[in-house]
Amino acid sequence: MAKFFRRYKSTIYGNYRKAGLIDGLLIGVVMSLIMAVRDWVASKPMATPENYITEVVLAVGIFWAAYHYRKQLDGEKVMLKELLLLGVVIGVVSAVVYGLWTWINCGVLNTSLVQYYNKCRIEVMEPAETSANAKLAIESVKRYTAGDWGFIAGFRSAVMSIIVTFFAALVFRTEKAPIKTKDNK
Repeated sequence: MAKFFRRYKSTIYGNYRKAGLIDGLLIGVVMSLIMAVRDWVASKPMATPENYITEVVLAVGIFWAAYHYRKQLDGEKVMLKELLLLGVVIGVVSAVVYGLWTWINCGVLNTSLVQYYNKCRIEVMEPAETSANAKLAIESVKRYTAGDWGFIAGFRSAVMSIIVTFFAALVFRTEKAPIKTKDNK
């Protein structure tokens, strides 16, 4: 079985936890501010809190953070594993910040957004099907709360961050881990 799995010896060159926490907070706040400004300036808010604007901000933020993190290390040495861990921390923190912002925005600052988001989601669902299952799904969407929309926004951001992290880690890694064999354990 050991022949099927490669064993790598990897080194962590920096403090990815601290960098991920700081960059994640920064990216989450930027995502929240962009959506707040977009919703407050525009005549009509976005149809859902999870959208391509926040995904682009998240992607650019993760790429910037990986590049910035690599530049801060001695000799710019960074492993794939370290960048993946950095991206996961950034993704989780920014998703929590953005999800909390969505929850506060929908539940406290602009309570009419919940009904607006529910209506927009139902408009997308109705033309598709009129079966009993579709009607149950529509009734379920009608009961969404600010917490539900906050969870949806945060979860989608977290999933998107994982996808983007793989690409950022592949682009910015500078070190490849040697494969452990029985001889050099």
